[in-house]
Amino acid sequence: MVSEAQKQAKKNYEKANPDKAYYWKRKSEAGGFIRPSSKTRLYQLIKSNIDIRDTYISDLKEFKIELDKRLKELQE
Repeated sequence: MVSEAQKQAKKNYEKANPDKAYYWKRKSEAGGFIRPSSKTRLYQLIKSNIDIRDTYISDLKEFKIELDKRLKELQE
C-alpha cells in the first residue's frame, strides 16, 4: 500500500519535473501494451479471443520493426 506521504512526494516530483514525469508515463503506457498484467482486460482479451490475439501479435511485430528503425536513426 502506498502512503499518503509517498503519493504527495510523487505528486511534488512530477510537478517539479514535468518532462521526466511525461516521459515515464508514456514509457509505462507502452510497457503496459507490450507486457499486459494478468489482471488487465487487455491480457484477458489476448488470452481468450483468437482474433485479438492474432492482431496483437501482428501489432507487436510492427512495433518491433518501428523500434529497430528508430534505434538505427538515433544511433547514427
